[in-house]
Amino acid sequence: MKKFLITAGILVLISFLMLPAVSAEKQYIYDDANIFTDNERTDLEQRAAEYSEENEIDILILTKDESDGRDIQKYIDDFYDEQGPGYDGEHGDTVFMGLDFSGPSGERDIAVSGFYKGEEYVGPERAQQLADDLVPDLRNNDYYDASLLYFEKVERYMGVNPSINPDSIFLQTWFQLLAAVIIGAVIVGSMIFNMGGRVTTNASTYLDADNSRIKSKSDRYLRQTVTKTKIQKNNSGGGRGGGSIGRTGGGHSRSSGRAKF
Repeated sequence: MKKFLITAGILVLISFLMLPAVSAEKQYIYDDANIFTDNERTDLEQRAAEYSEENEIDILILTKDESDGRDIQKYIDDFYDEQGPGYDGEHGDTVFMGLDFSGPSGERDIAVSGFYKGEEYVGPERAQQLADDLVPDLRNNDYYDASLLYFEKVERYMGVNPSINPDSIFLQTWFQLLAAVIIGAVIVGSMIFNMGGRVTTNASTYLDADNSRIKSKSDRYLRQTVTKTKIQKNNSGGGRGGGSIGRTGGGHSRSSGRAKF
């Protein structure tokens, strides 16, 4: 009887120790608009967890399709204030992709926001760039593909200093390979050129300075042509926005980039 009680006590203790681990499990995909299939949602949850763990930041997706008077940015802000990306109500380093399907006349919006470390690495310009990059897939209703691109872009941004443009041509793999090939070709070409020996003659080697001189010279004016080119002024006031910095109702600073799809 004593052994039984000891064993039961140990099992109860183990079960209590395991409870925090269960409650600490995070959710990353909040698909209130139901745009993903069950398989897609399961896969995205797993991928989001992996990307989040690798980059030490929570990477979330929110979708909404009911009009409650809040736009998608306000929806993200309230979510962060009320629930938080972590467990037990903690607010952590987070990046959001929010999709709103409840706009008037069928308008659809995307907002990308970063909080704390997310705001540092996905600042206003990067958030806007990311939102714009996702628009083509979203317009084609390829929400799953857009989500995968979102994960990949955030991971890339997290690996590049915030002061550097992550989409710079100098950071592109193809450009770096091309530059390496060109530099290698120049070095090899220079080595081959110098293998032929050094040329020691020049223009004055066979010149007899005492008996060589210019006999005559003349300047002949042929024609004059003046061409006028009108410089066109750009009166367009359009262009992509550069994102923005704002605060939630709870006082949390965040970056934001927005677009319509």
